[in-house]
Amino acid sequence: MDKEAKPYQVGIYARLSFESEANKERDTVDTQIAYIREFINSQDDMVEVEVYADISVTGTTFERPEFDRMIQDIRAGRINTVITRDLSRLGRNYVEAGNYIERVFPFLDVRYIAITDDFDTARPGTDLSVPLKNIVNEYYSKDLSKKVETGKHSIWAQGGFSEGTPPYGYYRATDGSRKLLIDEEVSDNVVRIFNIFLDGKGYAGIAKTLQNEGILSPPKYRFYKSGKIELAEKAREWHYSHVKEILQGEYYIGNIVHGKQRKALDTGRKNVKTDASTWQRIENVHEPIIDKDTFYKTRERMEHIKKKHLEASKPKADVPNKPDNILVYKTKCACCGGSVLIGRHHTYSEKFYYKCKNRRKLARLCENKYSYDYSEVMDSVFSVIRQHMSLCVEKTKFVQKMNSRKENVLQYDIYTKQIAKLQNDVRRITANKSGLYEDYREQLITAEELCQYQREYESRVNEIEAQITELLHRRSLYEKEFHIDEGWEETVNKYMAKRKLTKELVDAFVSEIVFYDGNIEVKLLYDDFLKELLKVAEEREVSSNG
Repeated sequence: MDKEAKPYQVGIYARLSFESEANKERDTVDTQIAYIREFINSQDDMVEVEVYADISVTGTTFERPEFDRMIQDIRAGRINTVITRDLSRLGRNYVEAGNYIERVFPFLDVRYIAITDDFDTARPGTDLSVPLKNIVNEYYSKDLSKKVETGKHSIWAQGGFSEGTPPYGYYRATDGSRKLLIDEEVSDNVVRIFNIFLDGKGYAGIAKTLQNEGILSPPKYRFYKSGKIELAEKAREWHYSHVKEILQGEYYIGNIVHGKQRKALDTGRKNVKTDASTWQRIENVHEPIIDKDTFYKTRERMEHIKKKHLEASKPKADVPNKPDNILVYKTKCACCGGSVLIGRHHTYSEKFYYKCKNRRKLARLCENKYSYDYSEVMDSVFSVIRQHMSLCVEKTKFVQKMNSRKENVLQYDIYTKQIAKLQNDVRRITANKSGLYEDYREQLITAEELCQYQREYESRVNEIEAQITELLHRRSLYEKEFHIDEGWEETVNKYMAKRKLTKELVDAFVSEIVFYDGNIEVKLLYDDFLKELLKVAEEREVSSNG
């Protein structure tokens, strides 16, 4: 069916708002568009005409350039159907969303579909109340989030500690005041950390010293103290980040700084960083562990270290900058599960390597002592992707050629006949089931027998439909235009001409890169598809030789 013959000319609308960034994997514009395209491709009466995407625009405003362009195209007759992934993409203001759905779109004779809300204005009896109720619930979550913040401010004003876990060296009063009290069991460790740091030792060195002396790390101590032995044994050992967090904590001079982060119930994000201008500092609200002179000398040295690191990281003349990590979020150390990052052999070196971040920061956290040459890693990843793409193209063509052979065409026809027979069985059983109620009315069967026979018929239909699904899949493997997955093959064809590894190529194919002792394993997103393709190709080859 050509484009003009399809009655529904579709405009895809996607929106990524600040609220959506709480779940980037689910809510990226590309993901929304791909989801909608998959839906359109499954419909015989639809064709995609245009994509409209507004980035970083909140749903509480309808000042959206792409949305406005879509309305203009509707008025011009280019599209007559609008599809979004869900109703919230149209707008979270339920009054405005309802206005478009109930008035504007009907006036313009436009069909509107929100896929995940199962909402379609072309379907008789479609009820707008349920999806709109979900949007109202989101507004309730926002309001609740604000009330939680208001309650915290009340506690802060009285010098109480409203955060989840008290800082190392303190515990929270149980008299209702929520004030911080000194934990005498570990407060000496806090004093010692400050003193060692001012004596010249670094964060990682202090962590290693405490670990070697058998002193429990903050999370281990917290769990042991509360009797959660199993969690304590699994908790992280001393790490440079524990030391750094203690050294920069104003708690230890009697202050509490509130509002550095907030929980946002409405976005699903656990913690949202806030601007420093919104922080609330309350001084001298509990007994200090460290004197202010020591604390501010510590802060001064920390600033000096930070400045020194920034200076060291500046590009040097005639020395190449560290390459962009195009494998970011894809690398994993097989030993400890940590990320594997790019480093330089020394400050002025032109050679770069990958190394586990935990091994770099504190050796005892990871046993993987290997460095992986940057260029070799890039070459290996690209080689795996190239081989994957080549096999996809080669084996797909081979199977398509084999499926044109007489014996495979015959097998396709056999599956078609088996499917037709089972479909007739479903129609026959469905007809028999429809007659049960008439038998019951004529008192040929009892109410109990009616229910029993209905269950038996439904069970049999489900079994047959499962068989049909399996046969349809088997038959698809014998189609002359055979494809394991069209989306996969489209991706392969798109990048087949690439001659170097890019972030775009990595994101399109790579699931994970695992760094073992001296070796790497590249796991691809489409490995399962390739495995199935190779299996089908092998079956065709065996049958042709048999």
